[in-house]
Amino acid sequence: MNSLNKELIALNKESNAEQRFSTDGQGKIQHSVWDNDLHFETDEDGFNFISTGDLRYPVEIVSHHQNDYELLMNGVSYNFSVETPFSIRRKKLLATQASESTSIRLKAPMPGKILEVMVRTGDSVKAGDTLLILEAMKMQNAILASTKGVIKKVHVKEGDTTSKSDLLIELEKEA
Repeated sequence: MNSLNKELIALNKESNAEQRFSTDGQGKIQHSVWDNDLHFETDEDGFNFISTGDLRYPVEIVSHHQNDYELLMNGVSYNFSVETPFSIRRKKLLATQASESTSIRLKAPMPGKILEVMVRTGDSVKAGDTLLILEAMKMQNAILASTKGVIKKVHVKEGDTTSKSDLLIELEKEA
């Protein structure tokens, strides 16, 4: 691979299957199975297409956040992330560490005031349960449990003022 080529990995979000490819940044895609000029283009009406040779496929970008994509092509939805070899190794390492840890440290997503704490140490919760209400910019924000578990420790009480990233609650995940 020359210095202009960039090695990338398309990681299937459902199956975690990896497809390694490289690109020269000008539309040339190299893959272990195929080698083709692949271009992503938007026409004057704002419609997206992937084209290769004489073939042109309409593509809808359903969602895009950082390097995560959902594309709709020929009625089929594709969910994937585009990774570098370094980022894929890091993702795998973090996934193994996350599976070893059963504790979740819930932090304040924004500065605000605690209006109501709805759980106590030892309470069992399920995913989606409201743990507390945080008021920020005159709006009430419900802070929800992301998983089933037991409240290990509540670090705030009603009336407390929090800064962004302050520790609110520790939750022990249950299987």
